Amino acid sequence: MMDKIIRKLKLIFVPCEENKFRPHFLKSKFLLYYILVLFVLKVSVLPLLYCLPESSLFADLTKTSLMEMMNTDRTSLGMQSLKENEKLNEAARLKAQDMMEKDYFAHYSPEGTTPWFFFDQADYSYKFAGENLAIGFIDSEEVYGAWLDSPTHKENILNAKYSETGIAILKGDFQGKETILVVQLFGFPSTTISKVETEKPIAQEKEVISFETSTGPAVAGETAEPEKENRAAEKIFYFLSFDYYDIFQKVIYGSLIFIIAALLVNIFVRIDVQFKDLIFKTLGFLLILFTFIIIDKAEIVRLISDGIRIN
Repeated sequence: MMDKIIRKLKLIFVPCEENKFRPHFLKSKFLLYYILVLFVLKVSVLPLLYCLPESSLFADLTKTSLMEMMNTDRTSLGMQSLKENEKLNEAARLKAQDMMEKDYFAHYSPEGTTPWFFFDQADYSYKFAGENLAIGFIDSEEVYGAWLDSPTHKENILNAKYSETGIAILKGDFQGKETILVVQLFGFPSTTISKVETEKPIAQEKEVISFETSTGPAVAGETAEPEKENRAAEKIFYFLSFDYYDIFQKVIYGSLIFIIAALLVNIFVRIDVQFKDLIFKTLGFLLILFTFIIIDKAEIVRLISDGIRIN
């Protein structure tokens, strides 16, 4: 049995008299079909990337789910639902953009800019205000669950002093890695501004931090179950936006190494017997694979949308 397998592999990859010194792997149409399949897989996700420029479905679903879970918990405790405020959405977007551009994840920027600076930039006057941040999560359920596990985040979510909220979700390069930043701001509008600053450590990926301007006891509550369709759609869009291309690039690199090895075996096992058509055809396939590697998804996204932002 093993001998048959070895003979079969020899015919496929090694030049010998049995295959007339033309390995089946290189002379067959398999490589052509394989390259065509890779091309289809490479471009199949481009319509999705094209449709994501300024309002991705993934982010919309995440934003909607966060609002639904938060307000379900608040109403179950007899509290009023938080209303979405466009000025707070804008302030959250500005904060997320600032963190992404300056590669920091904290309530204060490296220059010392406070969260309240972005409230002012969006022309939102408040009596009470708060901020929750998250980074590196897959979907809204994980973000919301992490916030509920943190007393200070939970206090922001279930704080009766807040009446409005704004959420921004920004996807892009953060410290050399593609990820998603989530900023949720809370407020109670007023012409009298009250700011209470507290110190919090900078959180790393998969952690969350909270900043609040009003104090009070944490309120217990249960996590609302988001719609299964929403969670599935979020994970699919996250996979297509991030993991898909990472996996695809690994497949390309693996294919490149494998075909180069097959070409070297073809050339050096019987260096006295060479077929230029096989060599040039294989080199052409290698060139196509190199092109696949060079055309990176991140560059495509930047050319199409110059970054994905949610207002």
